[in-house]
Amino acid sequence: MDFMPWTALVFQSIPEEIIQVALGLGLIGRYPRMRFITAIGIGGGVFSFFFRRLPYDFGVHTLAQLIVLILLLHFIVRVDYFEATMAAFLGVLAVGIVEGISIPTVSYLTGISFETALHDPWLRVLFPIPDEIILGAAAYLCRRWRLSLVFSRSLLENRDRKEQ
Repeated sequence: MDFMPWTALVFQSIPEEIIQVALGLGLIGRYPRMRFITAIGIGGGVFSFFFRRLPYDFGVHTLAQLIVLILLLHFIVRVDYFEATMAAFLGVLAVGIVEGISIPTVSYLTGISFETALHDPWLRVLFPIPDEIILGAAAYLCRRWRLSLVFSRSLLENRDRKEQ
């Protein structure tokens, strides 16, 4: 069980979720209004806040959060389940990769272990700032320059075509 303090919810989890959603959608070539992305980020962050209080092992929340994210993307942004799954997976993957690099780096540079940061409400907010800056910049560039991993809508549309 991971007890997330309210400071982490407001200043870390919700902003990270908004960035993750914006980046995931951008990577599949979808650029909805920010109010929809913000609504999904708040919903996902609040879900994570309460789910982490349940007696599940650390990491189970990631799978549950992925499912909730797919559902929120489908119902709020109105993308189909395939696109919602791609966007959610790419967003989570991007966060995982960047955190996997930046957290050990920040830990090494500051001399503060990740476990210590998890148990201090304000360190928990400050520790992931470098990866949120990197991910936020990537999400911004995807939206600004319409960058995506899907270069043609036909890649997503051809999946429905039946072989003759």
